[in-house]
Amino acid sequence: MKNKRIGSVLMCLVFWSVGYSQEVGCEAAKSGFLRFDGACISKIASNNCVNLDITDSYDFEGKEFVFVWDMGDGTTLEGLNIDHCYEKPGPYVATLSLEDPITKATIKEEASIDIIIKGSFELIMEPLEDVRTNIAESASFLLDYPDSAYQIKYTYWDFGDGTFSCEETPDHIYERTGVYYRSLLIGLESDIDRVTLCANDSVRVKLADPTAGMLTDKLDLLTMDSRYIEDKSIYFLLKKSSAGYSEVEGMDDLIGGINYRIVAFRGNRIYDSGDITMPSDSDQKSIQQTISDKTKQLADQEPLRLDPLFFELDQNELSRKMKKSLDDHIELLENLPMMKVELGVYTTSGGSFNRGVALSIKRAELIKQYMVDEGVEKERIVVTNPNTSRSLINSCLTGSDCDYVDESLNRRADFKLKMRR
Repeated sequence: MKNKRIGSVLMCLVFWSVGYSQEVGCEAAKSGFLRFDGACISKIASNNCVNLDITDSYDFEGKEFVFVWDMGDGTTLEGLNIDHCYEKPGPYVATLSLEDPITKATIKEEASIDIIIKGSFELIMEPLEDVRTNIAESASFLLDYPDSAYQIKYTYWDFGDGTFSCEETPDHIYERTGVYYRSLLIGLESDIDRVTLCANDSVRVKLADPTAGMLTDKLDLLTMDSRYIEDKSIYFLLKKSSAGYSEVEGMDDLIGGINYRIVAFRGNRIYDSGDITMPSDSDQKSIQQTISDKTKQLADQEPLRLDPLFFELDQNELSRKMKKSLDDHIELLENLPMMKVELGVYTTSGGSFNRGVALSIKRAELIKQYMVDEGVEKERIVVTNPNTSRSLINSCLTGSDCDYVDESLNRRADFKLKMRR
């Protein structure tokens, strides 16, 4: 079985009765796609074993014979009821011969049975995430199939927005926001068999960043001074209601008379516009322009940041300097009610590893408790366990090769920004 990367979506496997030639044109394929009404399943397990039972098929008239099966793969078995498993998919012919144990006479090929071993097929969806308008997305899926026996004859995509493709791995651009239902039909063929795969899923398309990534580009250029905070840059356009902030997901969300907010962050750095009030008579075009202008203004500034804290060797208390930094972090979080933080304290792999992990978690809980005591909601602070986060385990030891030169990394506490959900 060979993994082959091609197309996308929760795949399904079926036999297709719609006829097609060796070379199917795109329009003919589209017509077959639209006519297809087969039932989909996600996986066919390999069934390489057969049972051949001829117990009730012969009247021996009192004679005894030895029943010998040639299974077509070099295996010979004896009996009226036999079981056999083939190692490879493909067509086989099992032939039966009869031997008289007394005279040794043989009746060759008394019967023959055609056997087709299909092998296994599995298709696993590779979903599209964070799809934005006017940005090309590549459709893809993972397909496992017995490639020695089958060939992919066609792939046909319907993207749900009135567009269609015959390419195996097409790039597609959604021009409008909304929920779209993608569908896919794939045909495989061997010398003796045809199999059709069908699939579908839904895609939510959101508004693209109106400045085409200006803030995220700036964040991507920043050097992150610890592995733990090396996350990708994310841009959000939020709208404010009585329930708090929520993401703007479509053009219909852009209305006048409410407040909007731009947030872009990476690791411990964040751009925040604060509330932007739109006049009640604002239309979608003017709102988009205002958002774009404000984003460009933010790009000329330095992002806000949550600085790391450093413990002294074997220190288990917060110093006055650390508390002052934490007070600044708390003030920043008060102004960012839509955000939370993940807190990670580095541990060293030298000495007792378990002791290092326990000390790191203890220090992180100490920081969290201080912030909670000063008014930050407990659920907004998540402590990361170094034992399950390789990015928090530092292999730097004195006199050895180090991931980072500064050994104080072993005593570093980092804050990583996340959006609250």
